[in-house]
Amino acid sequence: MKSISTLTGALVVLSSLSLTRPAVAEEQNPGPYVGADLGLALTSDARLKSFPGTGARPDVEFDPGIRLSLGGGWRFSDWIRAGGEFGVISHSIDGADASFAHFPLLANVEFQIPNSSPLVPFFGGGPGVSVSTISFDDDNLAGGDDVDGSAADATFVWQAYAGVRYKLNDSMSIGAVYRYFEAGETRFDVERTSTDIRLGRTRTHSFSASFSMDF
Repeated sequence: MKSISTLTGALVVLSSLSLTRPAVAEEQNPGPYVGADLGLALTSDARLKSFPGTGARPDVEFDPGIRLSLGGGWRFSDWIRAGGEFGVISHSIDGADASFAHFPLLANVEFQIPNSSPLVPFFGGGPGVSVSTISFDDDNLAGGDDVDGSAADATFVWQAYAGVRYKLNDSMSIGAVYRYFEAGETRFDVERTSTDIRLGRTRTHSFSASFSMDF
């Protein structure tokens, strides 16, 4: 009986949402949009290609981090929109007093699947460039020399993503999105040594809650 009551309550809530929100089957006019998402970032181990004071080349492990993205662009139709995105993907490095982050600037093309329900699936992606940073607080990797300070490098990146939005009304939506993000090799200059810090490709899976607004 409890499960029947729970199901009945859920159906009543969904019915209320359907009755109180405007119809979504009507095609939207072209116009600008903005959006943001925030969530968990999981970056796979990256190859440590060089580090001052060590010849070892182990994998670097990253603790779970965060991803924040802010973007906007132009909605050409219910089916397609294009724009740009800026954000941050930040992690601490496992086993060291150090952090690693990407600050990507990406171009996106997105395809939506409009339908008569308030749920709108979408997918997209695009290339870009990232300013990647690494920071150490008197610590090292692979037993090398202690390093203190920060450095930055620019690298090519790209992403692909997919998710679903729930239309609250004709202009505002909330949703969930999965993103796959890949960055090329990064090289960071270390003062008073001829050996740079070099990391191989990084690959990040992120799971975020999103908000978007059409104008």
